[in-house]
Amino acid sequence: MTRRRPLALILAAYFVLGGVYSLATPVLEASDEFKHYPYVQYVQTHHDLPVLNPETCLQTPDDCPWLQDGGQPPLYYITMAAATSWIDTSDLRDLRWMNWHAFIGDPAQVCNKNLVIHLPERERFPWHGSVLAIHLIRFLTLGFGAGTVVLTYLLARDLFPGEGEGRGGAPSSPRYVALGAAVLTAFNPMFLFVSGAVNNDAMAAFMGNLALLMMVRIADPRRQIAGRRLVGRVLALGVVVGLGMLTKLSLLALLPLVLLVVALRVWRQRSSLSIPRCLGFVVGHWSLIILTALLISGWWFLRNWRLYGDPTALNVFVAIQGVRTGVPTLRDWLGEFGTFRWTYWGLFGAVDVMAPRWVYAFFDLLSLAGLAGLMLWIARRGDPTPRPSFLATRNSLWWIPALWVAVLFISVLRWTWVYFSFQGRLMFPGVAGISALLMVGLQQWTASRFRPALTAGVALVMFAIAVVTPFVSILPAYVPPEPLALSDVPLDARVEPVDVGGGMRLVGLELPPQSVARGGSVEVVVYWEAVAPDGGDYVSFARLLGRGMDWVGDVNRRPACGMVPTSLWRPGQVWRDPYRVEVAEDAAAPSRLRVEVGLYDPKTGRTLGVVAVGEAKLAPLAAVAEPAHPLTVELADGVTLRGYDLAPEVAAPGEVVTLTLYWEAREAPAVDYQVFVHLLGEGLEPVAQGDAPPLGGDYPTGLWAPGEVIVDPHPLLLPEDLPPGRYRLSVGMYDLETMARLARLDGSGDAIELPTPLDVH
Repeated sequence: MTRRRPLALILAAYFVLGGVYSLATPVLEASDEFKHYPYVQYVQTHHDLPVLNPETCLQTPDDCPWLQDGGQPPLYYITMAAATSWIDTSDLRDLRWMNWHAFIGDPAQVCNKNLVIHLPERERFPWHGSVLAIHLIRFLTLGFGAGTVVLTYLLARDLFPGEGEGRGGAPSSPRYVALGAAVLTAFNPMFLFVSGAVNNDAMAAFMGNLALLMMVRIADPRRQIAGRRLVGRVLALGVVVGLGMLTKLSLLALLPLVLLVVALRVWRQRSSLSIPRCLGFVVGHWSLIILTALLISGWWFLRNWRLYGDPTALNVFVAIQGVRTGVPTLRDWLGEFGTFRWTYWGLFGAVDVMAPRWVYAFFDLLSLAGLAGLMLWIARRGDPTPRPSFLATRNSLWWIPALWVAVLFISVLRWTWVYFSFQGRLMFPGVAGISALLMVGLQQWTASRFRPALTAGVALVMFAIAVVTPFVSILPAYVPPEPLALSDVPLDARVEPVDVGGGMRLVGLELPPQSVARGGSVEVVVYWEAVAPDGGDYVSFARLLGRGMDWVGDVNRRPACGMVPTSLWRPGQVWRDPYRVEVAEDAAAPSRLRVEVGLYDPKTGRTLGVVAVGEAKLAPLAAVAEPAHPLTVELADGVTLRGYDLAPEVAAPGEVVTLTLYWEAREAPAVDYQVFVHLLGEGLEPVAQGDAPPLGGDYPTGLWAPGEVIVDPHPLLLPEDLPPGRYRLSVGMYDLETMARLARLDGSGDAIELPTPLDVH
């Protein structure tokens, strides 16, 4: 009993933590729960499986609440439907009030993480209806996670029995390897989150890791398995593979690995027979596995073939889910690998609720140390024995979980090729192997006598992270804002009320000075007041207008952080509403960014009202091209002309010539200056001119900062009757209000005559 106590403590802590994660996450907010539970509820109420119709799912998703996940294998959903068959769940449609503008997959965004509009009176304890069913299923799903924790312990114990020997032959307990592996699974925040959700991932993890343990035990050369007993184990493995295929389609990938392991075991036991007879035994065991698996799961594949013309139903799954536009590049893979790492250890909600950054830094360090240590362990265990007999080599069975993890990773990559789904949680069918291999790798960095302490240290840190994460990340993401009174709006944020339609008006604004780069974000806070709401459910927007008034960023969502629809607002309520608007990567820079907010009616597509609330600054690019004609002329008020381009340098009357000026700000100019471009003939009066603010007013000098280089094109239309000849170009700046020009600091006047003339033919 004493030997089992640490594992029992880990399991007890797992159940407590899993309950905390489950309760911290509002119903239908866990990983794809808003699709998975409707699948369960349909099976419960209709005693049948849903039939996917892409047209219905895409055009009227409320009539297809399971969306593409209605094509998932049905074992989990049938099991949970049976467990909740006694509950009246007819209130699901009312409970599932979708927030279709939630920031799915975007953890950098502020608020609006909720997939569903939550009404506290429906969801508070004591639970009833669909809420009760969801919490019951979450608790039952925790059981599959607990089973996976036990499987992790057993797998690590079977894989690394020799780790009980210390260096120099000093004895030490082998249990800390298995216990450490169990800790890496049980206290993984993402594993806890998934295990406490209505989702088939936890059941898939249990099935995948059960099959993995069974393969290791079949392959273990220390275990004497007589012929009949081997047949029984192969038959049991076929049952697990069949159940796995009925749980999640990715577990189809088990089959080739299972066949490989069984073939190696049969070949080893029957090596004394002739090759044809030995091959016959291999094929016989293979047939037993395949037939057993198909006997269990084949009906589902036949159903899909009849309904969709595809035994896997992937054709309709993809038709509803959608596909990538174009082939992912290496840059795409590297960018999405961050999401892969985060979603293995903890990225919650709709892949939009992050843990603190230091948590990911810790897990990255732990993973790298474990992988490097594993490579060191493999090198230390090197064995010159020829490959055919590797199955008899001590501590060689690590290759089975390693190969299973590799197969899973390749399948995730393949699916990510189709859609944006590079998620680490899809590796959980191999989590027992990952945890065991990482743990044995971590323990290579310390002497044998310190390894129990290392295991305890990792357990304490992971337990602490698992404890704090729901309270610092998950719970705060779903706290709804509270309505304010008009007097609660900060004095420095109040503005003259502006009507935006629907009985709403803007009464406050926070838009501090901001300078952002492309891909950066502009932050603005709006205070909406419900004066006489008409009961409409409106969507708010905040948008950025850049050069030429082009849209370079926008956010569309329900106001009040997407959590309190306008249909629920009451007269006199004021809602503080923060927005983070990302600037498009291809936005023309530099530019002023005009910030607008407003409301629109999604049912009619009609904009109720738009309010221009201020400006931000899109800074110049870090590097700009060198001018074709460099020079340095310093003007007053911190402005320098660094050079220019002239295209074309030979033109005809009536043609447009573009003079591009390269300005540098030595310091921030005090005034918004106008640029003059004069084409001069023999006299001082211009024969053509193109006066305009820098970048046509899109980046006035009042926004310039020290060190910035501004590339400023000025088109110059040549008169139709311009006589042929050689003309001079004169440029400079002036204050439009006073008409006073900026003087040159070299004392040469207030204009810059460019050395390059314009030839007109």
